[in-house]
Amino acid sequence: MKVILKRDVKGLGREGDMREVKDGYARNLLFPSGAAVQADAGALRNWERHREQREERERLARADAEALVARLAEVRVSVAVKAGEKNRLFGSVTNREIADLLRVEGIELDRHAIHLREPIKTVGEHRVSAHLGAGLDATFVVEVTADFEGRAVTTA
Repeated sequence: MKVILKRDVKGLGREGDMREVKDGYARNLLFPSGAAVQADAGALRNWERHREQREERERLARADAEALVARLAEVRVSVAVKAGEKNRLFGSVTNREIADLLRVEGIELDRHAIHLREPIKTVGEHRVSAHLGAGLDATFVVEVTADFEGRAVTTA
């Protein structure tokens, strides 16, 4: 059965995509949840009419993401964290703290978009990546310094 997706469905496609799915999957999951409609003649006409709007939305989202990639490439955030011997941190710097540091810099980024290969548990410079959607990833630097008075957030 051909269906038109009304929203993104993981493993199937993005909003506005037309897909061929099994009848039971469409009737039992996609239609009741409102994630898709059957691709009949009326739905196809409507889909064609709104295709330009979808493409324009995707172009704008990609342009915004590309601008954010360029901005993040120039950003360097700094955090002072309580550390012990051999510059090991008491705890770690999390993606939530990094999102807060970026917010101070005027960059709104969801903490779930920030990917840490491993928890930041040492003093020094760490390269952090963020997935911005539209197939784009950005990398920026987080500098961790030792603070023997307690945790304090600063920006560079």
